Amino acid sequence: MIRRPGHLADTEPPTGVPLAVPGLDLERAGLNVEAAGGSAERFWHVLAAGQAALPSDVSTDVVVALSGIAGWRAGVLGLRDDALAHLADVPAAAAAAALGLSETDLDAFVERQRTDRYWWPGRAAARGYVCAVGGFAGLGGAWTAPPVDARPLDDDGSFAVRTGERWWRVDADVWGSRLVALDREPQTVPGRGGGPAASLLTFAESYLAWIYVAEPA
Repeated sequence: MIRRPGHLADTEPPTGVPLAVPGLDLERAGLNVEAAGGSAERFWHVLAAGQAALPSDVSTDVVVALSGIAGWRAGVLGLRDDALAHLADVPAAAAAAALGLSETDLDAFVERQRTDRYWWPGRAAARGYVCAVGGFAGLGGAWTAPPVDARPLDDDGSFAVRTGERWWRVDADVWGSRLVALDREPQTVPGRGGGPAASLLTFAESYLAWIYVAEPA
């Protein structure tokens, strides 16, 4: 099981090159994904996978919708709602391929994502572990002290955590995460955190924090 910063749903390295799309600059799109907190390499890979499952006569509008889904799959949190709304505009085989799911799991994934932003078909096998965030700054991570005092925030999928005297906001879903340094201790809301029994876990002397979802018995 992965114990470094990253998502357990991203166990396969990005490969593949997308096909050119008239009117869409894929190189620029990948850079925009990177600037928004995602992975350009994964964006190109998952878009290529989705394109391979599209009919040959598909419209450019469908490819544009698929690109938004690929951007979400590549870790851009801000594309989640739009991607979920446009999944029905893309052939199921292509949407599933871009998301790295089997087509038979697609409907269940969409339904579960309505109330649980951390769900994917492999989560139960991972015993509820979703991702690790942070890490030691000296090894390329974000933090110079171990995280403590993790708390849920009011927004769906968001937490607060402290490293030394610095507070951080952590936002995440099944595919991506984002860390933002805060100027002051935030107001927290017990019982929230973006999904059924979702928690941000910290550990003594570890520079990683885990997002974990307790699975039903």
